[in-house]
Amino acid sequence: MATKAVNLETQRAKLERKERAILDAARAVFIEHGFDGARVSEIARRASIGEGTIYSYYESKAELMLAVLQQFWDGLTLEAEAVMASIKAEGFFERLQALAQYHLNTVIVNADFINLTFALRRNNSEVSVSRDHLRHYVAVFDQLFRRGQDRGELRKDAVLWQARDVFYGALEYSARSIEMTMDVNRHLRQQKPVVDQMISLFQAHYGAQHQAPEPDNSALDRLSSKLDQLSEKFDSLDKRLSR
Repeated sequence: MATKAVNLETQRAKLERKERAILDAARAVFIEHGFDGARVSEIARRASIGEGTIYSYYESKAELMLAVLQQFWDGLTLEAEAVMASIKAEGFFERLQALAQYHLNTVIVNADFINLTFALRRNNSEVSVSRDHLRHYVAVFDQLFRRGQDRGELRKDAVLWQARDVFYGALEYSARSIEMTMDVNRHLRQQKPVVDQMISLFQAHYGAQHQAPEPDNSALDRLSSKLDQLSEKFDSLDKRLSR
């Protein structure tokens, strides 16, 4: 019986390794060629398996793409949770700083794949990342923010979804600006000033010692203009990715 259990475990481990190889190869091919341009035969070649083996795991290329997306976003969620678990500091802003650094670096390092996922979400609902996976990822921020309110570090009247949009939206804008405007090695890019500015923004607008700020229409106009410019850049990037 013990030998049979060991054999089953060995077989399961082999299947899992083969599936990881398929997903890793698929992700690389999807990034290089886009979803429409990717070929299952090329994915099989890079994974060093037969094309038919892929179809024993996934019925179609769309199902394979969905598995790659799920693996990616689930992995990011686990990593973000691990970052929070590793922080010894109890204060909200110290913990937010760690999460901001993780997210900014993640978006920069994985820019090619993240750009592909958002292009799929806009253009191909069949293989779009599910909202559940995104919710699980941003829930790490949600839990941290509620904890900050419960501890009296943040204003009680602060609206969670607005703070979440500011956090992820600003960091992703900055990450994409870095990605588009700098050609040096990603590891050499200066991320700390962006994170420091994010923390200062949250302290100024959401810290418990601050009152709700009066609306600054000029600032909103400037932000709207920047978002319009970024949208144009994204459109240009989508066109390049789809070629």
